[in-house]
Amino acid sequence: MLNQKIYKNRKKLVLIGFLLTFFGALLAYLKWGIEPEETIAGFLCGIGASLILFSFGLKKTKDV
Repeated sequence: MLNQKIYKNRKKLVLIGFLLTFFGALLAYLKWGIEPEETIAGFLCGIGASLILFSFGLKKTKDV
């Protein structure tokens, strides 16, 4: 049941992942050399990229 909801919303996951990666990269560019912001930017990029890879790896579930 949860897998079906995630599969149906995979396009939203890709969009959220792309936005997180974009904002992380933008934050890293704008705050270059300032330590706490660079860490937050790296975290955002990592979470965004992970969401994108996760959503592309989803397969349609079989109804039981």
